[in-house]
Amino acid sequence: MIATLWRAGVLTLLTLVSAPAAFAEKEWAVTVLGGQYSGSQLLKLGGGTLDFKDSYTAGLSLSYQFVDWGPHMRWELEGQALQHFGEQEHVEFASSINVRWITFPWNRYLVTSVLHYLLIEAAVGLPNSNWGLVARVHHRSGIFGLFSHSGSNVLALGLRYRF
Repeated sequence: MIATLWRAGVLTLLTLVSAPAAFAEKEWAVTVLGGQYSGSQLLKLGGGTLDFKDSYTAGLSLSYQFVDWGPHMRWELEGQALQHFGEQEHVEFASSINVRWITFPWNRYLVTSVLHYLLIEAAVGLPNSNWGLVARVHHRSGIFGLFSHSGSNVLALGLRYRF
């Protein structure tokens, strides 16, 4: 049931996934996230049955958009703190430099952006609103056996406030 709802939410966000300078005037953002661990491989998340575990995350990220890279992309720096609970009990701190795609044909109706680094994210919000919804695959890679036999994927949903 959770897998079906999560897939439907992600597909809806990706289907909606649009017009120029979506977040031009808002450089900072804070996002509250919560998710559930899936034992499914990253490349198999789009199809088949998701293998959810009794392992969850809740956390907060803070991001800063520091460079516009043409009209379609932005560079941003993100810091993230996640509490893992359930089968895993630990705190995770991560930072990254990301590139976010921000132009889609429907942005005048629903502002959308897509981000990829060690996560894949789709974010949507109404124009002229500081609030948005986020669907994220929080991926940590085993790099095809180099670090471990598998990576980890947390399928997360969140609420973002831009300022």
